[in-house]
Amino acid sequence: MLLKVKDVDEVLDIIENNFIPGGKKTERISLLESLGRVLAEDVAAGCDIPPFNRSVVDGYAVRSRNTFGANEAMPAILKYSGEVEIGRRPPGGIRDGECMYVPTGGMLPPGGDAAVMIEDTERLNENEIAVYKPVSPLENTMGKGEDVRAGDCVVRKNTLIRPQHIGVLSSIGLKDVTVFPKPRVSVISTGDEIVEPGGELQPGQIWDINTYALASSVAEDGGCPVPEGIVKDRKDLLREKISAAVTESDVVLISGGSSAGFRDYTASIIDELDSPGVLVHGISIKPGKPTIIGKVDGKPVIGMPGQPVSSLVVYKVIVSPLIRRLAGYPPAHPAMVKAFCSENYASAAGREEYLMVNLEEREGRLYAFPVHGKSGMITTISSAAGMVKIHRNKEGLYREEEVAVILL
Repeated sequence: MLLKVKDVDEVLDIIENNFIPGGKKTERISLLESLGRVLAEDVAAGCDIPPFNRSVVDGYAVRSRNTFGANEAMPAILKYSGEVEIGRRPPGGIRDGECMYVPTGGMLPPGGDAAVMIEDTERLNENEIAVYKPVSPLENTMGKGEDVRAGDCVVRKNTLIRPQHIGVLSSIGLKDVTVFPKPRVSVISTGDEIVEPGGELQPGQIWDINTYALASSVAEDGGCPVPEGIVKDRKDLLREKISAAVTESDVVLISGGSSAGFRDYTASIIDELDSPGVLVHGISIKPGKPTIIGKVDGKPVIGMPGQPVSSLVVYKVIVSPLIRRLAGYPPAHPAMVKAFCSENYASAAGREEYLMVNLEEREGRLYAFPVHGKSGMITTISSAAGMVKIHRNKEGLYREEEVAVILL
């Protein structure tokens, strides 16, 4: 059976039009567990931050006008009137001609409108301080509400929570946040020859690679991977596993069983389980041509090549945008560098190819060296620095041609 292949852009459009994130449930989690989650509501401050006028330096709280004109030759002499303890109210206020010691973060005493850094002062005796540098009003201080005003929105809904967001949320006294749940993604590996890592290999068997590579890719894109184990090459077993996975997960990924071979059941099972069933069977991409995109119970069921490199390339190009969208993550913008191709490389026109490359600088120029290997060799991608996308209308790359390398 010949596959009716579709272009990559057409496949991405089909996925986007068929699998639109709908209304999501939410969950409340600890702020410390929220890194990498997507905020489900706007968060507003319940109070001013900081909640009081404070010094941002170690030094002396003063009335700024008492320091005007101070210099090394003619310092301003101020009466020492006490000390502010960190985390406590000042013992009193300061009047004209007075100062009070205040540590960094300490509350500014009433009457004080600035702070002089301690290195710009000298303690003359128990009762007097010499100030050698003038300060302007509000200098070296932060006013009440200067950072955040009560009622201000500090983090918006749909924000992907990063450490800086956790910092600002904790600054307003928040301990828990409301987030969207992660999309559950079932990962199924198929094949009589596949064995769980740690198990004993018999002749002709290999350890399972794709469950681990795909599950970690899902987690990186904000999904919750659900490893479903290995299914032997029996249609009834695979059908049962896919049907159960569709019930419990938002997306189902199946590695192996996607080509048109005699024992590749994935496409027929998807068609049998629901209508419209298979939306795509075959993509003009190398590696990864026999990929299947199906729809069962409104959910994406994706049959991926069993070869590890093919599977990971298809994931990055086709599946990753879907998982990120369902997770509420922003589109990925992978880091890229420009380099020159180290050699001529032939490619068949009519399909989009992803060539694994390594990078090396020679005589001040960055070169991309193709990593030659077959799609079954996981080291082809694990040892590569990046990959070069060869457009489907090109028949390869020329030596010294400038290319964009997508860093891995």
